[in-house]
Amino acid sequence: MFRSLNSFIADRPARMVSGLAVLLMLMVAAVDHLTGYEVSFSVFYLIPTSIAAWYGSRRMGYGISLFGALTWMIIEKTSGQPYSQQWILFWNGAVRLAFFSLVAYLLAELKSHLLYERDLARTDNLTGLLNRAGFFERASIAVNAASRYGYSIAVAYIDLNAFKSINDNLGHAQGDKALNAVGTLLGEASRSSDVIARFGGDEFVVLLPDTDLPGANAYFDKLQTELQRTFREQGWTGLGSSIGAVVFEKAPRDISDALRRADDLMYRVKQSGESGTIVEGAASSVTATSEQREPIKIRACK
Repeated sequence: MFRSLNSFIADRPARMVSGLAVLLMLMVAAVDHLTGYEVSFSVFYLIPTSIAAWYGSRRMGYGISLFGALTWMIIEKTSGQPYSQQWILFWNGAVRLAFFSLVAYLLAELKSHLLYERDLARTDNLTGLLNRAGFFERASIAVNAASRYGYSIAVAYIDLNAFKSINDNLGHAQGDKALNAVGTLLGEASRSSDVIARFGGDEFVVLLPDTDLPGANAYFDKLQTELQRTFREQGWTGLGSSIGAVVFEKAPRDISDALRRADDLMYRVKQSGESGTIVEGAASSVTATSEQREPIKIRACK
């Protein structure tokens, strides 16, 4: 039940979360007023404050804290509770405001740190791309969206050829630099909706939502050309790239199966001993190869 409630509130827009917090605060205040000043209701005022800070924002949490402190002060003022001095009412209101605001601040900070840790656990430390866990999480969302709206999707596996020789001959610093360069190129070539990840070592994966076969050909043609140009400019002699991509007219049921198919195509390129690309659809495929690290040229497979 709690998970369902959490998912429901988390998916609501900020305006609705704010409205829910205000409504809950008014309900708490109404019950507090009906029960009289002898029955303590202080802890229940924290519920709408916490909802606003956790599901909304820190600013929203502060706003609901102020609203709650003022509401509580009005309830006490109208309840007939005696005070020896009038200023005590305002002092209590200020203390409650400080307490509510502190709770809102702590909850907002806690959520911020949890989100940071979650993102960190799904990010490759070297390139800043998604890691394997992050990819499958984002990819499942993209595949579900493609299935819901009926658009095509492309999945690709990328492997760097002769990467070990860079580490052995030039050192691991140059190897890391090469991986970072590939990650940067992938990031620059991609849209915000694309899912890019480093799977470890010298392997990368790409998922392109709403991309048909011609679009995938154009994307990977340009990417391969940019990779070869970068490798030449940096002096990474012998370094190349093998790309295998599959375009699904309908979203695949299992993203792991889609990756295996793209991986198989990538190995077909890798076994040729040259940098190149295979982009394959349901009924056709296009092969690209590059000789002596020249820019690739797309040609039909026979």
